[in-house]
Amino acid sequence: MKRPISGLRSSLKCEICEDRLALHTCSVCGRSVCDFHFNEGVCAVCEMSMCEVCGKNLSIGYCELCGSLVCDRCVGVSNGSRRICKKCIQGLSFSKK
Repeated sequence: MKRPISGLRSSLKCEICEDRLALHTCSVCGRSVCDFHFNEGVCAVCEMSMCEVCGKNLSIGYCELCGSLVCDRCVGVSNGSRRICKKCIQGLSFSKK
């Protein structure tokens, strides 16, 4: 019978620090994490990558004008490499009036 080299205990470790015991599961990515890397249902990695406009989805890049992390739903204009968020688009339309 084959056994894991590290044993069962290592499979219960936090997937971020690989040191502490993983007690939680991230609601966004499903990563198993410890208390230190878990905040309000989300792991530290997803928390850092969260869209700064809606705060609900993982970001896909930065807004070219304001520098905010934006998800695919909060991008107002995109040509593939350049992105402008909905907030900046609204600001541009108000300034033209």
